[in-house]
Amino acid sequence: MDDMYRQFLGVLLVLGVLIAALYLLKQRGLARFTGMRVLGGGQERVMKVVERIPLTAQHAVHLVQIGQRRVVIASSPRSCELITELSERDMPQQAMR
Repeated sequence: MDDMYRQFLGVLLVLGVLIAALYLLKQRGLARFTGMRVLGGGQERVMKVVERIPLTAQHAVHLVQIGQRRVVIASSPRSCELITELSERDMPQQAMR
């Protein structure tokens, strides 16, 4: 029973050290947390991936929206290439939302 408490306190200590390290890194600008967003805070993203279609394990085609523009990009381990920019007439009506 005593070992269980010791292990539990050890886990809490390690978690506390990790949280403190992340906090310090964030304060110094060395780490960014993009997955969390405070309600009502932050700006709207300018660029977002609308859709991604994997072609192979390492190759994919991405539909990316940058402001009002939409571009199709091919990605591979060695490169990333712009395939085309889509106009409004190229997009299905439901995709324009």
